[in-house]
Amino acid sequence: MSTGSVAIPLLKAAPEPDQLADRLDGGPWRGVELALAPAHVADERALARAVEHTRAATGGLAVTAEAPVAWPSGAFVRVDRLDAEARAGIDRSAEFAAAIAAPVLTIHLFVPLSPEAYRAGEALDEEAVETFLRYYADACEARGVVPLLENVPPVLRMRTGGVYLSPVGGHWRDLLRWRERVPALRFTLDTSHAALFRSFAAAYPSLFDLAGEDALELDRYVEELGPHAEVAHVSDAHGLLGEGLPYGDGELELDPVVERLARLVRYVVAEINEPDPARSENMKAAYRRIEQAAARPPGAARARARRLPADEFDWQAVLGRRDPAPSLLELQERFGGRRVLITGGGGSIGRALATFLGGFRPERITLLDVSENALAQDRRSRPPLENVAVGHVLCDVRDGGRVERELAQARPDVVFHLAAYKHVDWGEVFPDEFVDTNLIGSWNVLRAAEAAGADTVVVASTDKAALAASFYGRTKRFMEQLTAFAARRSGGRRIAVRFVNVLGSAGSASELFLRQARAGVPLTVTDTGMLRYWITMAHAATLAAHGALLAADGVALAGPADPELLSVGQLAERIWRRAGGPGDPELELLGIRRGETLSEVLTGPGEDLLDERHQGIAPIAGELPTAGAAWVAERLPDRGTREEARAVWLEAMRRPGLVAPAACGAGR
Repeated sequence: MSTGSVAIPLLKAAPEPDQLADRLDGGPWRGVELALAPAHVADERALARAVEHTRAATGGLAVTAEAPVAWPSGAFVRVDRLDAEARAGIDRSAEFAAAIAAPVLTIHLFVPLSPEAYRAGEALDEEAVETFLRYYADACEARGVVPLLENVPPVLRMRTGGVYLSPVGGHWRDLLRWRERVPALRFTLDTSHAALFRSFAAAYPSLFDLAGEDALELDRYVEELGPHAEVAHVSDAHGLLGEGLPYGDGELELDPVVERLARLVRYVVAEINEPDPARSENMKAAYRRIEQAAARPPGAARARARRLPADEFDWQAVLGRRDPAPSLLELQERFGGRRVLITGGGGSIGRALATFLGGFRPERITLLDVSENALAQDRRSRPPLENVAVGHVLCDVRDGGRVERELAQARPDVVFHLAAYKHVDWGEVFPDEFVDTNLIGSWNVLRAAEAAGADTVVVASTDKAALAASFYGRTKRFMEQLTAFAARRSGGRRIAVRFVNVLGSAGSASELFLRQARAGVPLTVTDTGMLRYWITMAHAATLAAHGALLAADGVALAGPADPELLSVGQLAERIWRRAGGPGDPELELLGIRRGETLSEVLTGPGEDLLDERHQGIAPIAGELPTAGAAWVAERLPDRGTREEARAVWLEAMRRPGLVAPAACGAGR
């Protein structure tokens, strides 16, 4: 509901004399929001000092109040935890708001959890949340203050330097749902928090049980929350972590948003994270920009561009576990502003990886693929602005000259080499093709990366390389050794990462099962007892990205830390049920194909999977011999044909002990 007048712009300060003096210098200003810290609600004396400082500085100005994000003990405010300290903190926060004549008090709708606790996935205790919010609402109303809930970003920094995640509060639907249960609540809408949540949903939606960023545009937050909001916190945003940026320094078009908000809410706060909290130049500049935008005549509502909705099938539910939480700070440092190249970039994993890395706003992502159709599909699926930072290159990794030229032009800091043939039975039938792509192609990429000065190369391997029982597995085993050889030769950061079966990837059994289940036809299964390791597409993206972090630590080989082990029959049944199939699925058995085995392992003889280093990935200890790679490098003709090069690779593949493990073992 519109306020009927233009909102009052506010600065923001803690109730401390020095900070208030800085904020109110150089006015005139119309008002200020007072943000309480834990110390301000530690006891009645501290509260009285905060009230005294505020009254002395803000006489005649409009004021609002915000509760702390942590209590005096250091425990974070959690809306599912109403203990004695929380009750005291809520009461004192409401007392502060009433004492300074603030008509509203804001508290964040969140339950801050460490990434480890968040991935453990305990269900939100909704009864506890309702108890907390009712106590908060009652405490405010008893003092004549309107209780407000604020939406939160996907990543909570909490002013401590750590990273926390919340299962509630990021989506606008969360705020509306809790207002339905506690009708006294109204809202504070934070623009940068909303934008960051959308960016995260675009890059890695499964962590918040979403299919994508649909319905998370900032305009949608304004549309849904604005009619029930009293306050707006306005700042710019960038990527996944750029919160509270100066007005105009990020990715948001804030003027039309502020123009609309100014007619919906009572107060608009210039909430800018200043480099030095004691100074407020950026905040005051944002205040003036807010004044200008709010004074503009109302514009016509902008129609949102509509896109094809994402497939909402929940692969996490098939495995019964939450996807890994990315190491966000480390990944931001590694990829923010850098240049990335992905071979096989038009494939399902390459596209997912590019989308995930795009959240860290690298300077450029180049997707290199031999499939024109795959690249075209990726280009069409991305928003126009996203395509500015994503380049598409039609190139076959078998063509060493082209690969070298393209990498020289792209100048990548990090290369992800995903291009490969992967169907085990076809490797037995077409070994020459697998050698050309998986070995000659990998050698071309590794040499071109070295020539282009790439700092890091992540090569995708497979658990089938652990025992190298198939021709495909042996090519991947050789790729691992080529990667180690390239690292020793160039001194660069090079790592091979063993992937396992990725749910929903193009051409996979899981993708076929889903299509068959939705069509209501029998599921075609090779053998119901075949045991395989499974991860989601999101896990695959973090596996590759975290591989780049392990490469910086000198790790040469890694794999998924905790993939789910299921038989093919179990997987087929789970997909059938999640797709809504009635009863048990009808299965059509095809039999094991050439080169396939009944079970697979993550590690082979002399290897050991170590402790998880980042969520979802662990180093694999064990020697990666490079004799085979050195043997090939000595014999490859300088200007020979592909047939001549292939003959050298094939001979290396046949030599006993040169590529495959000397003996098979169970691994673990």
